[in-house]
Amino acid sequence: MKQQKLRASMLLMELMFLLIVVGGSVLLYNMFAPAYYRQQKSRVIEKAYEEVKRMDLSAIGDEEMETLKSYEGQNLTFTIANKEMDPVYTTGSSQDNLYQDERQVHRNIVVYRKFFEKDPKVQFWNARGKETLWLFGRLKQGDERYFVCVKENVQKVYSALFYTEKFLLFVVVFSLLSGCAFMYWQSRRIAKPIEELSGVSQKLTERDFSVRAKNYGTYQEISVLAHNFNMMADEMQDYIQKLESSKDALERFNKMRNDFTANITHELKTPLAVISGQIELLQAMGDKVDQDYYFSSIREEVQKMSDMVGNLLNISSMEHELENVERQRLNLSETVEYMMLKYDALFHKKNLKIASEIEKDCRILGNREYIEQAAGNYIMNAFAHCGEGRHMKISLAKKDGKAVFGVYNDSEPLTDEEKRKIWEKYYQGEEQTGHSGLGLHIVKTVITMHGGTYGVDNRENGVCFWFSLPLV
Repeated sequence: MKQQKLRASMLLMELMFLLIVVGGSVLLYNMFAPAYYRQQKSRVIEKAYEEVKRMDLSAIGDEEMETLKSYEGQNLTFTIANKEMDPVYTTGSSQDNLYQDERQVHRNIVVYRKFFEKDPKVQFWNARGKETLWLFGRLKQGDERYFVCVKENVQKVYSALFYTEKFLLFVVVFSLLSGCAFMYWQSRRIAKPIEELSGVSQKLTERDFSVRAKNYGTYQEISVLAHNFNMMADEMQDYIQKLESSKDALERFNKMRNDFTANITHELKTPLAVISGQIELLQAMGDKVDQDYYFSSIREEVQKMSDMVGNLLNISSMEHELENVERQRLNLSETVEYMMLKYDALFHKKNLKIASEIEKDCRILGNREYIEQAAGNYIMNAFAHCGEGRHMKISLAKKDGKAVFGVYNDSEPLTDEEKRKIWEKYYQGEEQTGHSGLGLHIVKTVITMHGGTYGVDNRENGVCFWFSLPLV
C-alpha cells in the first residue's frame, strides 16, 4: 500500500472538512431556504389573520392600524372588504385615492371570491414565474360579513435571496482560500516536529545516540514524545557506553589473564623441572650427594609454588569476604615494628641499608591479618626492586587524622602509565620479574575496603609506595 505524508493527509482532511461545512451549508441553503422561508412566512400570515379576526372591522382604530402596520413591515399585504365589496382596509390605502382601494379589492377579493373560506389555509401560487403566498378568509361579525385577503409576494424576497446566494458564494471562495492557507500553515506546524522526531528516531536506529529532539512547547503530546525520545536516547547511550566500557575492561582482563596464565605456567614449569631433576639425581646418586642440600632446594621450590597459589586464593577471598570481615582497634605502630623484625633477616640477605621512622600509637580500626598483608606486600615489592646494598626506608606517621604508612626504595621512577596500571590484577610491568602481579592489587583491595587511600610517588633517586587509614 502506498504511504502518504502526514502533512498532505492532514491538509486533505482539513480541506474536505471545510468543503463539507461551508459547501454543505451553501447547498442546504439553496435547497431548503425557499421552502423554509415559505413555511415560516405561512405561520406569520396565519397569525396575522388571527389578529384580524379579533379586531372590530366595523370601526378600525389606531391600535388595530398599528397592528396591521407591524405586519406590513414584514412584507404582508392586507385587503379587507364587506359583503358589498366596499373596502374596509387595504394596505397603502388613502382617503384621497378611493379608486385605488376599490381596485385593490377587485384584484384581490372579487377576482378570487370563490377561494375564500371560513377556515382558510395559506396557499402557495406560482403564476407566470411570480410566486405568492395567499390566505383567503371569510368571517362574520354581528350581521356583517367580511372578506380578508392576506398575501405576500415571495418573488421579492427571492430577489433578496439571490443576492444573498451570491454573497455566500463569495464567502465560500474566500473561506476556502483563507482556510487552505491557514490549514497549510497549521499542518506544517504540526507535521514539522513529527518529521524531526522521525529523523531523530532514524539517527537512533543508526546508533547515533548523541542526537536529541527539540523541546516543542506548543503541543503537549509532541513535547512529551520528544522528552521520551531524549530519555530513551540518554538511557541507550549510557547503556552502550557501559557495554563498551565493560567490553574494554573484559578485553583488558582477558589479556592480563592470558599473560598471567603464561607467566604462572612458566613459573610453575621451572620449579617442577627443578624438583623433577633433583629427585632423579637423588634416585640415581643416592648417598653420593648432599641430600640435605637437595631436600632444602626442593622445599624451596615447593614453597614458591605454594606462595603463588596462596596469592591467588587470597585475592579471591578478599574480593568476596572483606566487606564482612571482623575489624577491631589496632595499634598499627606495633604491627609495623613487628614486621620490621620479621623481615630483618631478609634485608640482611641483600645487605640493604634500612631506615625507619615509626610514630608511636597510630591506632586504626581494621583487620590485623589483612592490614599486615597489605603492608608486607609493599615491603616485599620494594625488596624485589631494590638492588644489592641499596636503600630502603619504612615510615609511619600521623597526618590530618590519618595514619600514613610508606615504603621507599632506591629504584627507577615510574611512568604515569605504570602508576595507573600497577594496581591492576596480574600486571607485571615490562621487567617481567616473575611475580604474579597480584601484590599491589591486594593492597588496593584491602585499603579500599578499610576506607583508606593508596598511591605511589616518585622521589629523588627512588619510589615511595604509601597508604593511609583513618585514625581512631
